[in-house]
Amino acid sequence: MFDSISSAGMSMRRKPLAACLAAMFCLTAPAAAVAATTWTVNTCDETNVGSGTTGTLRYAAANAVSGDTIDLSTLACSTISLTTGGGGVVLLAQSDITLKGPGKDALSIDGNHQSRVLRHTGNGTLSVNNLTVSHGYFQASSGQSAYGGCILSNGSVSLSTARVRSCSAIAGGLGGRAKGGGIFATNDVALFKYSEVSDNILSTADTFDFTYGGGVFAQRDLAVGSSTISGNHAHFGGGARVFGSTIITASTISGNTAVRAGGVYARNLSTSKDNTFALVNSTISGNSANADIGGAWTNAGVVDIKNSTVAFNTAGAAKSGSRYYAAGFNVDDIGAYYTDINHYEFKVVTLQSSVFSNNVAGIGTAVADDVGITRFSNLNLVPVNGEKNLVFGNADPWLTLPASTVTLGVCPRLGPLRNNGGPTKTHALLAGSPAIDQGNNTVPFTSDQRGPPFARVSGAAADIGAYEVQQGGNDVVFSDGFDGPPTCP
Repeated sequence: MFDSISSAGMSMRRKPLAACLAAMFCLTAPAAAVAATTWTVNTCDETNVGSGTTGTLRYAAANAVSGDTIDLSTLACSTISLTTGGGGVVLLAQSDITLKGPGKDALSIDGNHQSRVLRHTGNGTLSVNNLTVSHGYFQASSGQSAYGGCILSNGSVSLSTARVRSCSAIAGGLGGRAKGGGIFATNDVALFKYSEVSDNILSTADTFDFTYGGGVFAQRDLAVGSSTISGNHAHFGGGARVFGSTIITASTISGNTAVRAGGVYARNLSTSKDNTFALVNSTISGNSANADIGGAWTNAGVVDIKNSTVAFNTAGAAKSGSRYYAAGFNVDDIGAYYTDINHYEFKVVTLQSSVFSNNVAGIGTAVADDVGITRFSNLNLVPVNGEKNLVFGNADPWLTLPASTVTLGVCPRLGPLRNNGGPTKTHALLAGSPAIDQGNNTVPFTSDQRGPPFARVSGAAADIGAYEVQQGGNDVVFSDGFDGPPTCP
């Protein structure tokens, strides 16, 4: 399915990791790594001991050069447990370095709730493949900021079939910030091939709670493919905080919490005209915000949503002051402007064959609040185009979605988020759903979010949303006795 991503009409800035995703998750080594050395880790001992190209993880990390690979795939043990007495965090000074394990369920590098796990001081890419990084912990000194509970990189971070989980970063009280409970990268972050960032948290003793990106903090771009970001927490962007472009494909962002923007907070307050937010063949579900915007919030210059589902996200309110913020998916016009016919910069939002439903705002009496545009100007600077979308409801009385683009007020009859096949969780369409055979496939995808063998088009036309009912089989889910509410708010 990913061989068509590059033709999806994305105009994302071509940062290395984002470009890699657009080209079918290319994970080839950099050119400088042609004559690279492989360092074999043969023990789970955390000391710095070894000979030649064989030894402990610390030994390999201390002696490898840029472009090398540290191979942990032959280890018989399941955990490398780091302790402050043994040196704590593993330092990686190389520009480009790869850690290769035997599988994310087979090996974990564990911070033991005592230290950060990996500190990458190079300005290239730290690649973590086929292993888990877990239980990292970093607490800043008084008045200082805390970055990267498990992984802190001066460059970029790439995960492939990897997991970062149960990490925390704690700011040092008044004036301190905390960023990236799981991963902090000065440049890009990419999650590939069934990777997971889950159950990471940020906290601070500061009353103002300046914490950003509970799971991921990317100072530039974020690329997510066939992966999951779930169960993370921060004040802004429970799942992720992104300053550059964001592309999410065949992935699920779920169960993250925040005060603002529970799932993804992808805003650049200075300008956004060069940034893209793309959500394709993916699901944003079950994220929550105490204040506003449970799902995702962006002010990217180009917003492109195709064959996706945004559902069951919640927010405390739909309105802050005079402005409206949708609980599900929210775009704002910061960075756009209009002076006259010769001086303007509009944003472009394209919605194709996507479901926005069961997102609610308000405490007590819930209000359907699925997709919206926040205006910081009295002008409409964010035109919406596309076709064949279902939007159940909106709380913003000033928002008008074109009838040619959206069918309003129709409940898509979604099942609960769960494992319906494939590497990520999805919302199945219940029997009789008005989304069945009513969508399009403009990319075109060969598979739905779940990947092969789940065809993107099964029947007269594609279904609306991330999930395609496989007709002729047993994929239609009946609501009688089903383990979840098929109704809309």
